[in-house]
Amino acid sequence: MAYFVALASAFLVLSAGTALRPGRRGLFAALAYPVGWAAGELAGQGIALELALLGVLWWWGWPTTHWLSALVLGLAGLVVLENFSLIVILFLSRSVVRRAMSRSPDRPLTIGRPRDDVFGRWWRTALQIPLHPRDMRLHKNIEYGPLERHRLDVWRFSTTPANAPVIYYVHGGAWTFGDKREQGRPMLHEFVRRGWIVVAINYRLAPRFPWPAQIEDVTRALGWIKKNIATYGGDPDRVVVAGGSAGGHLAALLALSADDSTWRPEELSELSDWSVRGALSFYGVLEMSGDEAHWRGLGRALRRLLTQRVVQLPYEGNEPLYVALSPYERIKSDSPPFFVVQGTNDTLVEVNVARAFVTKFRAVAFAPLYYVELPFTQHAFDLTASPRTSATTRAAVAFAESVTRDRPPLTTELIASYQVPPTQLQVERGGQWIDVLDGAAEYGSLFVVTSDNPFSQVLTPDDNETRRRDLRKFLTARHIEYHEARGRDLRGEWPDEIGVALPNVTRESARALALSWEQFAFYEVTTDGVVVRESASDFVLS
Repeated sequence: MAYFVALASAFLVLSAGTALRPGRRGLFAALAYPVGWAAGELAGQGIALELALLGVLWWWGWPTTHWLSALVLGLAGLVVLENFSLIVILFLSRSVVRRAMSRSPDRPLTIGRPRDDVFGRWWRTALQIPLHPRDMRLHKNIEYGPLERHRLDVWRFSTTPANAPVIYYVHGGAWTFGDKREQGRPMLHEFVRRGWIVVAINYRLAPRFPWPAQIEDVTRALGWIKKNIATYGGDPDRVVVAGGSAGGHLAALLALSADDSTWRPEELSELSDWSVRGALSFYGVLEMSGDEAHWRGLGRALRRLLTQRVVQLPYEGNEPLYVALSPYERIKSDSPPFFVVQGTNDTLVEVNVARAFVTKFRAVAFAPLYYVELPFTQHAFDLTASPRTSATTRAAVAFAESVTRDRPPLTTELIASYQVPPTQLQVERGGQWIDVLDGAAEYGSLFVVTSDNPFSQVLTPDDNETRRRDLRKFLTARHIEYHEARGRDLRGEWPDEIGVALPNVTRESARALALSWEQFAFYEVTTDGVVVRESASDFVLS
């Protein structure tokens, strides 16, 4: 028995060591995920198992051989020390997540504390089993298309308010396996308890159904949500898409492809709005070429998976196809807000993939991106209801709530108020306000954008001042030239709004900036006159 306990303890030592420092070569690399994930997320159980082994050995008869007794005790001490370190890391993740959100360079967010969790109470976190709420209403296996895998579940409560925001979850599994019932459950339970509608889908899997079947199904399901979710109490205009691993890839790709009709089903051609308010990517595959500049040794395995089982076409000669399915390559100025979570010890998705995506997004897109990088964290950490998972869930909730605020309708009265006149547009020159047409004559064609009063909902002066500072900080960081501008309602029915005049940007960039600062409209100014354009559609408002 002593030899068995020693061997079992040695395995627990190696398992915890793998969680702290996963192997990257040979057999160690193959075992890094399954062994490291279990040890990293179940560290408390690891200590309990070791103590149980010692108890059994004591009951059976403690070894009388000195060296064997010392070996058992030494290994047990290492097991406890390593697993205690993993438990400390789990709890320290809370402060890591809070700092990442509050120090984000784009519109920082303050997230709640553990006591603010609605569903993820301390005892659920201690238990770590993602049990669903007993009083949750689950509408199972609703058809969103004609095929067997075209099924989705809708989660809600009887008390869920009407026109609730929607979290649309796409499961992972290397595009080849997985099910809508298995993943993201601790986070989704918190969302549904907070009054959200949850939609979780199945989609066709490779290799039986090669690419692009997966993104076609994810797009089709979004179309179903836009057309039908109101029947279940959801708001089709307030959808946030989320996913982990391959699901994180599909969620990101969907969010970045709102203006691409390639994967849309023909029977939904009448649907015009394929956008989402934001995307949550957990350890997502955000770069799909396998470029080792991003993947640092893991790219060959990704490319082999894609070429042999998922896409089933060689990379050479089909490079444009692989570029098209990569979220990294689809980032544009008008991309929607993103929330990205990645672990540094992930042995399936290299952390540099997320870092590269974040760097490019913050350089190109105008919407905010929140990035949480979790130290000593393996792939799929959020399958259990751990302190780390509850922390990222609070951050996900804060992000999703920030991008799904109600938007009032754009009324004819509002459209009339945007016109020039009655609005007077001015640009600052040398400390003096001049008419915007004179500004266009001096600076060239201009676009005028404000951050004040999002969607014409009047904020306090302090809130507007904070938004103004953040907008100018953003423009300065992007090296975008601007001049101070203001809009004045000559009728006195609306407070002055302070904005910026942008002389050297494209209309697409100006529109993206207006969208990211939640504005109904922006102004295009030439020496010939002023045109009011709707941010959502780029149409002229008159």
